Amino acid sequence: MRSLVLAWSVLVLTSCSIQPVKQPQNREELKAALANGAAFMKVEKYVANGRFEEATRLLKTKTEECLNYRLTETTRNVGTGLPTGVSAHDYAATFRVVNKAHAELTLQHNPLGPRIGPEMPKGGFYMIAVDFDRASANTIQLTFYGPSMAWDKTYEAIKKWSEGMAVGCPR
Repeated sequence: MRSLVLAWSVLVLTSCSIQPVKQPQNREELKAALANGAAFMKVEKYVANGRFEEATRLLKTKTEECLNYRLTETTRNVGTGLPTGVSAHDYAATFRVVNKAHAELTLQHNPLGPRIGPEMPKGGFYMIAVDFDRASANTIQLTFYGPSMAWDKTYEAIKKWSEGMAVGCPR
């Protein structure tokens, strides 16, 4: 009986073994992975009405002001409400103008503290990439690469910043 339980345990553990996850190690790998289709991720296009030069100035300011932050979460015991743990995550965003017709926003996520999982690139996991391409004198083509859930307010803020609206930081 003991050997049967041992054999069953080995079988279950072997079949449930975690396969290594190939985490994108740079912005281009993130874009390629999402372009090929990734679960819970999306590629979305949006045309913003605005001049490229004005939009990139505002986007640079708002990226630095709003998308570089630390998120601290406290977990609590359901019964008592007492804190049982704290975790922190750093989000770091960069915005750069590549040339007169193209700019890039990149957001990385760095979970702080001990962790188990795939290899993390320098600066954190690549979460969001946005390409800004001059479409005409008064329009900008935005291409979003990122999570399909929970980031809608951030995406909306980026769209408004692209159109010259200095709306507040997403929460």
